[in-house]
Amino acid sequence: MVEKTIRSCIEKYLNREIVTYLICGILTTLLGIIVFWLCDSFGMRVAYSNTISHATAITFAYFVNKIFVFRSKSWVFAVLAREVSTFVTGRLATFAMETLLLIFLVDVLGFDGFICKLFTTVLVFISNYLISKKAVFTGQKIK
Repeated sequence: MVEKTIRSCIEKYLNREIVTYLICGILTTLLGIIVFWLCDSFGMRVAYSNTISHATAITFAYFVNKIFVFRSKSWVFAVLAREVSTFVTGRLATFAMETLLLIFLVDVLGFDGFICKLFTTVLVFISNYLISKKAVFTGQKIK
């Protein structure tokens, strides 16, 4: 009975979509770090390096989520425009949420910055997944 319950939970929460999202999220994070490092290595100001890094990561994340995670198959301009605008808006919203939450937890309440960053990263990761699943990639899927 317990084994069946555990198996059911694993099948429910570790399906193809979730595992693929985790892999793509790790790749997106690594790409963002590498792009930031490259920009910084060329002497670019931190704000520019961070902006280019985020823009690159968001662009990459959109395509890997569309193709591999949510298997959205439409490439019609109207669908792409809706998906891209919703995706970018969602990512910017979770970035703002994370920043405000970090300021509150670290600067106002005095909690450890690294621990709070780990906590907010998990919240952002889950929020981005839910936004992508429920609001962005809602059209036809590739089977």
